[in-house]
Amino acid sequence: MLYGRSAETDRIDHLLAEARDGRSGALVVRGPAGIGKSALLDHAARNASATRMRTLRGVGIESETELAFAALHLLLRSGLDRLDRLPVPQADALRGALGMAASTATDRFLVGLGALTLLSELAGDGPLLCLVDDAQWLDRSSADALLFAARRLDAEGVALILSIRDGSHGFGPTGLPEMRLGGLGPADAATLLNETTGTLAPHVRDRILAESEGNPLALIELPAALTPEQRAGHVDPLAHHLGPLPLTGRMQEAFQTQIHALPEPARTLLLVAAAESTGDLTVILAAAQRLGVGADAAEPGERAGLIRVDGELAFRHPLIRAAAYQGAPFTRRVAAHRALAAALEGAADGGRYADARAWHLAAACTEPDEAVAAELEHAAERARRRSGHAATTAAYQRAAQLSPDPRERVRRLISSAEAAMDAGQLLRSRALADRAALLTDDPREQAKLAGVRAAVEFEQGSPRVAHGILMTAAAPIAAADPSMAASMLVEAVRDAWFAGAPELAAQAVDRLHALELPAGHPLHPVIAAMTGLAALLAGDPARGLVPIHAALADARRSQPAGPGERLIIASMAFMVGDDETSLDLSAGLADDCRAQAMIGWLPHALQNLASSQLYLGRFQDAKASATEAVRIAEDTGQHHRVDHLHGVLAWLAAVSGDDRTCEHLTSRVRAHAIGHGNVSSLAWAVWAQSLLALGQGRAQAALDHLETGITGTVRHQLTTTLFVPDLVEAAVRCEQPERATAPLARFDEWATATGQPWARAVALRCKALTAARDEETESDYVQAVSLHLNGGRPFEEARTRLLFGEWLRRNRRKADARIHLRQALDMFERAGARPWATRARAELRATGEVSSAARAVGVAGLLTPQELQIVRLAARGATNRDIGARLFLSPRTVGYHLHKAFPKLGVASRTELGRLDLGDPAPGTSPRHGGG
Repeated sequence: MLYGRSAETDRIDHLLAEARDGRSGALVVRGPAGIGKSALLDHAARNASATRMRTLRGVGIESETELAFAALHLLLRSGLDRLDRLPVPQADALRGALGMAASTATDRFLVGLGALTLLSELAGDGPLLCLVDDAQWLDRSSADALLFAARRLDAEGVALILSIRDGSHGFGPTGLPEMRLGGLGPADAATLLNETTGTLAPHVRDRILAESEGNPLALIELPAALTPEQRAGHVDPLAHHLGPLPLTGRMQEAFQTQIHALPEPARTLLLVAAAESTGDLTVILAAAQRLGVGADAAEPGERAGLIRVDGELAFRHPLIRAAAYQGAPFTRRVAAHRALAAALEGAADGGRYADARAWHLAAACTEPDEAVAAELEHAAERARRRSGHAATTAAYQRAAQLSPDPRERVRRLISSAEAAMDAGQLLRSRALADRAALLTDDPREQAKLAGVRAAVEFEQGSPRVAHGILMTAAAPIAAADPSMAASMLVEAVRDAWFAGAPELAAQAVDRLHALELPAGHPLHPVIAAMTGLAALLAGDPARGLVPIHAALADARRSQPAGPGERLIIASMAFMVGDDETSLDLSAGLADDCRAQAMIGWLPHALQNLASSQLYLGRFQDAKASATEAVRIAEDTGQHHRVDHLHGVLAWLAAVSGDDRTCEHLTSRVRAHAIGHGNVSSLAWAVWAQSLLALGQGRAQAALDHLETGITGTVRHQLTTTLFVPDLVEAAVRCEQPERATAPLARFDEWATATGQPWARAVALRCKALTAARDEETESDYVQAVSLHLNGGRPFEEARTRLLFGEWLRRNRRKADARIHLRQALDMFERAGARPWATRARAELRATGEVSSAARAVGVAGLLTPQELQIVRLAARGATNRDIGARLFLSPRTVGYHLHKAFPKLGVASRTELGRLDLGDPAPGTSPRHGGG
């Protein structure tokens, strides 16, 4: 019976009831040690058992935090017979991660997607409960996979409950609902004490109640540690336990008191079991035998209620394990680890015990030992092949500590720092790099470490500081290793771009040109593009876009294979206004990221795809791509990427007139980007706020925002060039056209250098707005409309036609005005640009147009962005499993969204979807890559 937890059990019962109705959910139960978290998980298990609900149960084990995917294997092991039903890449990733097959390097989040699909598969038989106790001790790889899956649970019928101890610095499941447990109330605490404890003297009972602070475990265990004299009150009660120790420490001491009362062989067996951690009875008994202890030594611990032996050896509470281990002298702990390593030796070669043996050997080391360091390095590489980057980090770090040779120590620290970057442990990566930097004066090693520090600084600090780190480290290796120096300097140019610092970009480009790279070196085209980028950043598009055009043409011919190179080429297409090329490149890369499980690269590919779709007027598609990218970027710790994507989503909200969402997102961008010098994201926030104001008719507010952007910290960003047309319109509406003169000259120079018809059309529109004579105005508008017919940026074409129509109406040419206003209205309504459609409709009415009611929303507009993605793929023949693998959803969640979409679309089955007009999806959205 649980005392004082009715509200908590009700919440858990509701979560399980939802799962039985097909809805998924997750819950984190948080509180201090002994507060009753495990008891609530047991309650959930009993509830599930009573209704024949399948339960998977796992636990985090402190000594296994460095063993990649150990906790995930424990949780999923009873369902691994279903792996063959998963998409092949996901099944292979899970098999490799769990040591069931040869490992190949895969994206670590593909394992999380495989776990999600496996849970969905198991829930196909009926609702599923997953319980994870002591999640603060999950190994990082398991934690990442579980969190990735938990955030995507939706309609599978899965309930996931995790317990986490307060004060821990391990797994922090941000974004999941939490339930915090406090102490029991006085009445419930007294009832529990009376039910579980024999006779106590009144003042002893009162002291126990006071010292326990309502903690259920303390109410049970503190009295158990008292002698008969203390229970009767003849000796100062709890004298041994009171003092400066926190409650958890007092409970651990209480357990140590019980352990010390056991015979010596029983204490030794408990120590070995505590050091072994998995409960593998065969290994524990083999190690204990090497210490002269037999299997019968388990009996006293069982009788005392400290352990359970039933096929495996389990401690009743984690604090008992901690007490058994930490209460033993250092020499005995070392002996236990040596015995365990010896017991594992026969099964270690290539088997699942190899990593554990390496760590036991390391725990037994009292001085540097190259042989043990080498064993740990082997463990690190096995973890890397399973994408267990956190375990790789830990193994290399400990191997470095045990390396007698200083050169080997530095090499292993560098490997540890690089693995920590891959694991998303950015602060740890920087600390490791800083430590290694103190131990070496080799320029190439210092350069590698600088690359790590700069990458961390870019993601969590300042792009400007990252630039300085790279510039400093590249100089000493320029002569000896120009290729490595060139790669670092290219990154420095990128950092300068994000910092909005043309002088820093110029410094890096000058250093790039001074390098002696051989003819035909693959970085020559990239260096040419960086040269153009620096010129563009300095406000010289005529000079800057020439090498970018050349690099783009070269890339089309050579078809770069790496994702980083492909992203650079797509970005270069943006710079020259070639949205169709950028769309093709970005969509193809996003497809390949999904197919090849490059989940870490996917947010950037989707960011470029969303921007392409936005410029091409496919606002719903852009919103779907950006929303998906945000979710993945948050999972992968790409904070600057999240800022940029929020800026894109804010722009889309502004166009649609959703002022609340726009303001919320721009506030988030400003809060993070300003402090970290991420001016690229900040520029999008400025653009979004000004576009919102302009669409709402607040021209002065729009002008103020835009002028702040053009003259402030974001002034060197290309985005500020793109929002010049908004500034021109705002200045003209405020009857201050002179404020647009200089910015318009800048935009006109860029538009000419791009060679894009749409850009020239927009420049002519701006000139028409500022022209002094009507003849010039009309000529500019006519030319602009003609250029727009070549395609590109339909939202800009609609705005050109709206402005031309307004001018024609004011000049009493209503019939001519209607032609352009009707087309503008149609384009705005198709795009969902409500404020702009309202303005066009009002202008049409002013011309005497009577049939200007709002058009019906197309079928695509009836769906959420995610529903639209799913429906489009289903219409093209993709199965739920294919769609789930592509969008990182479970197949059952895909089915749920289709079920919701069908009534909105007026269809009863997926076969009817083919006859609907679902819009024009971006290239590369075919379901051909079903593997995730």
